[in-house]
Amino acid sequence: MPFNRYIIEAKLALGALHPEEFPAVAMDALEAGFDGPVTRRTAILVMPSGWEVDQLKESLMAEWGLHEIEKGVACARLAQELAREILREGKDPLLSTRAFERLWIDSGYSRNIQELGTLVDDAYIMGDEKAAREMVRQCIVDFAEQPDMP
Repeated sequence: MPFNRYIIEAKLALGALHPEEFPAVAMDALEAGFDGPVTRRTAILVMPSGWEVDQLKESLMAEWGLHEIEKGVACARLAQELAREILREGKDPLLSTRAFERLWIDSGYSRNIQELGTLVDDAYIMGDEKAAREMVRQCIVDFAEQPDMP
């Protein structure tokens, strides 16, 4: 996956970037032109521990021009990225409703993604799978087409 500062900020805010993923992210950052001593050092790590990554995280964020963001914003960004991925890859939208619900819960029930967060219940209540799939898909399309979350 290409280096996406917008998504990396969100994953860092949620603690969703595991230590063993940092070297690959650092390599992607290098390929995207974010060169720096901490980025290079991180890119060559082999199975880094959480402690190692914690020591580098603040410096990495500075080298990559990242900022700390709130959990609600982070969840909204990841929900929007998931919505776009579903559309781009032609995935069944009904299979994503639990992931959206999880992001909504993790966001502290943010109003920004409430409509996506409640899709699992809305689809179940409809009863008709075909109609539910179309309703979920349309909601995902509407969310994906919004400007990038801040």
